[in-house]
Amino acid sequence: MYMMTWWIEVIVVIFLIISNRSLSRRLGNLESKLKNLGGAGEKKIEPVNSAVISNPETILKDASAYSAQNQEKLKELPNLKTPKEKDAGERFGEWLKEDWLMKLGAFLFIVGFGWFVSYAFANNWIGPVGRISIGILAGIIIMTLGFWRMTKYKTQGAVFMALGAGMAMLTIFAGRSIYGFFTPASAVAFDFIIVAFVSFASYKFNIKSLAFIAQILAFVAPLLTSGSTESIFLFSYLLFISLATLFLASITGWRDLIVSSLIFVGLYSLPYIGAGSFNSSMYGRDASIILNFAYIFGVMYLLAGMISVVKKGVENINNEIILAVLNGLFLFLWIFNVAGKEWHSMLFAFWAVIFTICSFAAFKLSSQLAPFYAYGAVAVAFIAAATAAQLSGTTLTIAFTMEVLLLVLCILLLTKNTKAASSVSWLFIVPLILSFSSISGYSGSQELFTKDFFVLVLIAAALVIAGRLIVWNSLSQNEKKEEANAGSVLVVLGILYLMYVVWQFIHILMIGAQDMATMTTLLVYTVFGLISYFSGLYSGDMARRTYGVALLAFVVVRLIIVDVWQMALFGRVVTFLAIGVLLMSTAFLTKKKKEEIDSRIIIK
Repeated sequence: MYMMTWWIEVIVVIFLIISNRSLSRRLGNLESKLKNLGGAGEKKIEPVNSAVISNPETILKDASAYSAQNQEKLKELPNLKTPKEKDAGERFGEWLKEDWLMKLGAFLFIVGFGWFVSYAFANNWIGPVGRISIGILAGIIIMTLGFWRMTKYKTQGAVFMALGAGMAMLTIFAGRSIYGFFTPASAVAFDFIIVAFVSFASYKFNIKSLAFIAQILAFVAPLLTSGSTESIFLFSYLLFISLATLFLASITGWRDLIVSSLIFVGLYSLPYIGAGSFNSSMYGRDASIILNFAYIFGVMYLLAGMISVVKKGVENINNEIILAVLNGLFLFLWIFNVAGKEWHSMLFAFWAVIFTICSFAAFKLSSQLAPFYAYGAVAVAFIAAATAAQLSGTTLTIAFTMEVLLLVLCILLLTKNTKAASSVSWLFIVPLILSFSSISGYSGSQELFTKDFFVLVLIAAALVIAGRLIVWNSLSQNEKKEEANAGSVLVVLGILYLMYVVWQFIHILMIGAQDMATMTTLLVYTVFGLISYFSGLYSGDMARRTYGVALLAFVVVRLIIVDVWQMALFGRVVTFLAIGVLLMSTAFLTKKKKEEIDSRIIIK
């Protein structure tokens, strides 16, 4: 048993050492750069010729010649390319090369020390108190050595610091699990003291990787109590550690610590979220109490992200997005799985308001769009969750449609950003999927005005309005035509929905004469297609021309492939003749438009 314990210690220590490999590489590069700068600065200073100083024209002439000469040399330099980033294997190899004797010695020392202690334990040379004391004392000595070594060599000192912290914490774990020397609370308290010392060293010597190691040790500490930790004590400890992490991140600017801290809290929350409202286990019984801690964590990480953005701006967009999304997901899972269902709608709406306020506050205080979009997206997700919790069926489809339309309008009014509005318009896919039931319902209906009819008309109107607004905003901002493509797609989808409604409406209206209904519908399609095409042609609106061409293409394809086989001879003749006349009449309009274009070219 003792042998196994010390081998576990050896493995964990090796892992902690390896985690510092990127630090060694960065410091080595920095030292080489400093040496190069030092060599370049040792040039001999030539005495200044007083005759040159007395003649300003000579100084100006020499300066111009020197500048021209340097410009020519810069032109001759080859294009500098960014060096390819090394993979993990290459970085690990470089880490092994630097101070490899010291690292090898540390490994051999740990192995030898573990064997010695195992042998001493097996022969009862050392009692239980002495065994635990030796382990803790050895860890503290190595940590002290590491702190002293970091004053001159940060890389080596960080290795010793991580090594000593791992030894001390594993010894406390052994004392708790084997001999029962510590209570869960005291074991966690001693582990926290060790972690606090490591964190202080990372701040003092500005070693980010050591701060991550300290964070890992801090969040792993409750798992080293060799038994279940009381829920309130556990999350109180996690809250304290999270606050300490946020403080360290605020004074160092290491925002990655905030995201990783939230991830650790989320991992500890999974058993409670999975248990939900079931009372068959400790997690299920305590879940409703820990839900209050989840709200505190949500507010804390929300404010931490906002304060960081306002104070120092956006350094890494992905980091801000990940923090906002993970925080929203954390709160959503807690509410959905633990809170009572009767409270879901109100709680989702509440957090939607909170994230919306934070979104606008971050935008106003920092003038940064990234946090605005990140927190705004989470707010939209909470609004959708609140809507889904309260409504269902066609009412839910209508609500989602109006919410997405209002969201596109708000983004266009607040930011004038066509690309952002186009991205948000993808949310229409949710009401479109929900509308399949309305499409199916209206196809078998014998009534003109049903709830499915109003749902489909509303979706068609929302798609057309949103699409046209995106196109107009793109044109007003003098953006490329590609930026308006999403708007054109939305309008085409809206027209397709409208086409379907018109088709079903006319066929229900003329339920006893289906051939006549088909002919009437195709004639309506043709007229609207021609109007769209020529209005776009004369106004220079490419999008409108596209709608018209698509509508006319649908009519012709349906005539040739479907209706020519299904309609009676009389209806087929009338339909083909009427639509053919309408299409042939456009030759005069097309000719007129061509003459106008040619006359403009001649005038120019």
